[in-house]
Amino acid sequence: MTGLSLTERAECTKILRQMTHADLMSLSDTVTNKLIVVESSKEAMETILSFTKSAEELLKRKKVFRDLIFKYLAKEGIAMPTTSEKHVLIKRTLELWSSKKRLIFSPNLDANGLKTLASPHGLVLVAVAGTIHRDVSCLGIFEQIFGLIKSPVDNNWKIKFINLKIRGQDSLKNKEMSAPTINYNSSDLQLLCS
Repeated sequence: MTGLSLTERAECTKILRQMTHADLMSLSDTVTNKLIVVESSKEAMETILSFTKSAEELLKRKKVFRDLIFKYLAKEGIAMPTTSEKHVLIKRTLELWSSKKRLIFSPNLDANGLKTLASPHGLVLVAVAGTIHRDVSCLGIFEQIFGLIKSPVDNNWKIKFINLKIRGQDSLKNKEMSAPTINYNSSDLQLLCS
């Protein structure tokens, strides 16, 4: 069970606080399959947040009414048409929460941070390394490979696959930081083409 991120927990709590006591108790029963008995609204909210697998799952529950999500978005400064359906409001809410993470992937565009390889069958591999930041803090480094294929119909490139490796700052503690480089060599990339 993945559970909710800290941001999702905090934001879902704002929505749950708008619910009536009866609806919170009913939602707690639904989420836990009536296996955990709660006595207060606070207990019910904590149980709901603990046993929910994803924010989307919680927002889709019948007891989380469309009006609750609409009011939440309005309080957060997001204007939505009053006729918006629940699934549209859920999508916008999840987009809002993901934008609060503010992760920035900064690629190293030097020769050591970027490699490309084209197969005779039309697949093009692009490998890039770089750093991941949140605001001014460096969180770690990443290495990503994109497999691209050209569509003959509309002359656009389509993503065939993506491979992403992330190393957090904790794993880099006692190492001297320099510009991230691609650890794959050309033969490794050629294996991905086949």
